[in-house]
Amino acid sequence: MKDIVLELYDKGMIKFGEFTLSSGRRSCFYINLKILPSFPQLFKEITEAFIKNCLTGLKFDVICGIATGGIPLASFVSFSLNKPLAYVRKERKEYGAKDLVVGLVQGKSVLVVDDVATTGDSLAQAIEHLREEGGNVTDAAVIVMRNDTPLNVLRELGVKLRYLLTGPEVLKILLDAGKIDENLFQRAIKEL
Repeated sequence: MKDIVLELYDKGMIKFGEFTLSSGRRSCFYINLKILPSFPQLFKEITEAFIKNCLTGLKFDVICGIATGGIPLASFVSFSLNKPLAYVRKERKEYGAKDLVVGLVQGKSVLVVDDVATTGDSLAQAIEHLREEGGNVTDAAVIVMRNDTPLNVLRELGVKLRYLLTGPEVLKILLDAGKIDENLFQRAIKEL
């Protein structure tokens, strides 16, 4: 995982500065995996590690990505595992079928995936929408779980969350590699 984290950092997907997260919280530490597909070899390497470490042994009929960061990941996993793909929109469209869930999930076991989990709210909303459409969701997976909050949020929904990396693991790798100093490490850990 060390090489993956360092490459994400070197390619600008792990940043330090002043950021507002999707939760509205401020942080000096930001992970932007939405541009990961712009680096096909790294994307393939991470997705293969994600499948091996997070999905081995899971049984599901459909893989569902959350817009926007989860859709490329779900697409690659769907193709790799030969599983049907669905996705959950951020908001309902006002035209066409006006659906939030795109794909066939009714009566199916659905695995929900996203790139990064901070609060678990996006995952929880997607799970709710999938269940409203008749999907059965018991598992979710992300590349990076910033902190433990998403575990607790999903546990209350009866969903187990799997992850490739945690925020503290990412920060420790960067500290040990000399990419950040102890002060920035401590500040980022407190803001997780």
